[in-house]
Amino acid sequence: MKKEVQHIRRSQFVLTYGPGAIIESKNGPRIIPSINHGLGGSLFSPDKFQKFEITDSRLRIAIKNLTDSDARVLSLPSNAALGKSESLGIYHTYIFPTWKVCHGSHPQEKYILYKDTTCPICNTESHSSAVRFVTACINGHLDEVYWNYAVHHDKNCDHKCKPRYFHWKTGGSSLSDIVIECPDCGCKTDMGKIYNLDFNCTGRFPEKEIPSYTGGGAPFYTQPKRPFRGGCDEKMKVIQRQSSSLRIPETLTLLTIPEYDNAISNILQRPIVSSAINTIIRSPSRPCDEKMNVEELINWIKSALAPQISDVSILKIEDYVREKGISHFCELFNHLYDENREFMDFIYEEFESLLAGPMTSEDGNFSMSPPMKRPSGEGSILPDLDIYPINKIRTITAQRGYLRMPYTKKTEEPANIVSSDVYLDDCYWYPGFEGLGEGIFTTFSEREFPDLSKTMAYRKWKKHKAPEVTGRKSLWEDTVQEPLFVWLHTLSHSIIGALSLYAGYSSASLRERVYIDRDAKNGGILIYTTSPGEDGSMGGLVGVVDEFDDILAMGLERIEFCSNDPLCSEVRKTPDRINGAACHSCLLISETSCEHRNMWLDRHIIMRD
Repeated sequence: MKKEVQHIRRSQFVLTYGPGAIIESKNGPRIIPSINHGLGGSLFSPDKFQKFEITDSRLRIAIKNLTDSDARVLSLPSNAALGKSESLGIYHTYIFPTWKVCHGSHPQEKYILYKDTTCPICNTESHSSAVRFVTACINGHLDEVYWNYAVHHDKNCDHKCKPRYFHWKTGGSSLSDIVIECPDCGCKTDMGKIYNLDFNCTGRFPEKEIPSYTGGGAPFYTQPKRPFRGGCDEKMKVIQRQSSSLRIPETLTLLTIPEYDNAISNILQRPIVSSAINTIIRSPSRPCDEKMNVEELINWIKSALAPQISDVSILKIEDYVREKGISHFCELFNHLYDENREFMDFIYEEFESLLAGPMTSEDGNFSMSPPMKRPSGEGSILPDLDIYPINKIRTITAQRGYLRMPYTKKTEEPANIVSSDVYLDDCYWYPGFEGLGEGIFTTFSEREFPDLSKTMAYRKWKKHKAPEVTGRKSLWEDTVQEPLFVWLHTLSHSIIGALSLYAGYSSASLRERVYIDRDAKNGGILIYTTSPGEDGSMGGLVGVVDEFDDILAMGLERIEFCSNDPLCSEVRKTPDRINGAACHSCLLISETSCEHRNMWLDRHIIMRD
C-alpha cells in the first residue's frame, strides 16, 4: 500500500487528536499510537526530547500534582524543525479498525463484512471501506467489534460458527436497517440491537500495542484471538469511530505571566539547571541560610553548570545573585518549584497578574495596554467594565490524557483518564504546544461583582449545585458552581458569538478563560486567539476594543433573544440540570473554545430574572 502523509499542527495533536485518536486519512481510518510507537527510531531519544522540550515549571507542577509523576512537556518535532521533506512522515499511524465492508458485486446484492486483506468473495479491496463501528469502555479500553458474538450471542451457536465474513445488508438510514447475517447458520441481527448489547471488556489499548505487519503493506492492529480475556469490570459498548465521545482530550492550559517571563526565570526552569541548583541549595552547606558568601555560591554554580549550559546563561545567573543576593535568589527558585500549589492556585495567580494592569514583560511574551472604560449606562443590565487590550499573549497547553465516554448505564465511578504520557529519561513526557497570540481581558471597574442576590437565577445557582454528568471531577472544583462564575461564563460565550459575527473570527479560533478570585467576589473574562493561519494573531482581536460597545450590544442581544424562545427561556436551573437557559442558538459554542464543555451557562442570571 502506498504510504500517504497527512499533516496536522501541534495544536491539533494536543487539542483534538493525540495518542488513542482515530484519524481519517485518504486511505481510511488510522489510530494514532502512543508517542514511543509513533515517533520511534532516532526521534525517540533523550537528546531529541530535550531539544523540543517546553520548559515551564508551573505547568510541570500542575501535571505532577494531578498524575503523581515527574512531568515534562514535549513539543512534537516538525518536518521543518528536523530539516526533513514535507513529504516524509515522521509520526507513524496504523490501520484501525481492520474490519471492512465490501460494496462490490456479490450474489443477491449483499455487502460483505470481513477483516482479511481482500474481500473473500470478489477477491479485491478496491470496493471496500472500513467499518464505522468500534467498541469502547469508560476505562479507556478500545477494540474492534466482536462480530461473531454480536450475531450469535443469543443463539447459543457462537462457539460453533466461525465464519470468515458476514453478510451486511442495508435498507434504510437508521441503525436497525443495517442487518448482519452469518453465512454459515443464517443467524442475523441488526445494528440497533448491537448498540444495546453489552460486550465483556477485552482490556485493549491498541494505541499502546506494537502493530502487526502483513505482506509489505501498511501496519495494522489485529483483533486478539481471545477477545473476552477480561480486561476490566466495565462493559464495552459499540460506538461510531468518528464520535466525539470516543476520545475526549484532557488538557491543561496556563498563561505565561510577566512575573515568570524574564531571562533568569527562563534559565532556572530548564531541567538541567534546576536539577543542579536544587542539589546545591539542599546541600548540607545550606547556602540559602547565608552560611556562605556570594562568590562561593557563584563558583559552585559555575562548576556545576559550566559543561551543560552556555556561558551567557551562567553569566545571567551570576549577575542576578550579585545584584539581588543569595536569599532573593533562593526565594525565586523555591517559588518556581513550589509543589504545594494546585491547578487553581495558578489560575488565581494569572487573574491577579491581569488585574495588576498595563505592562510588558521582560522577554516580550506578554503586553497589555491601558483599558477602555465602559460605563454601564442608564438601564443597562451590565455593570461598569474595564476592557484591556492584550497585544501579545503566550499560552502553553499540554494534553495529560483522554477519556472514552460511550453511552453506558450511569455508574458512580467516574470515567478513567488514559494518560497520553510516555516514559523516557527517568520521567514522563506529555505532548504540548506553545501558542502566541492576542486577547481581550474584561473585568469589573469596581473590582467587585454587582449584588444579584435578590434575583431568582442567582438564588437557584447558589442553592442547587450542578450534577456530575461529565464522568469526571472538574479541575475547577467548586469554582464553577458559583453564581459569579456562571454570570461571567455566560457573558463570555455571548461575546465570542458576537466577535465571530462582528470581527470575522470563527468561534472555534477563539478561546476563553473565566476567572473569579478566591472569595468569589471579583472576576474577569479573557478571550484570546493563538491559532495559526487565517484566524491567528494579526491585530484583529485587539483592534475591535474601540468598538467593544457594539460587540457587547450584540452579545446581550443573543442573551435577551434566542430563536428557540420560548422553549429556551422557559428552562430554569434545577438540581438535575447542568445549565439554565442555554442552547445552540444563543450560547453554546465550539467545545474546543470552551474549557468547560458548554456547561454552567444561564441567560437568566445575566437578565437578572
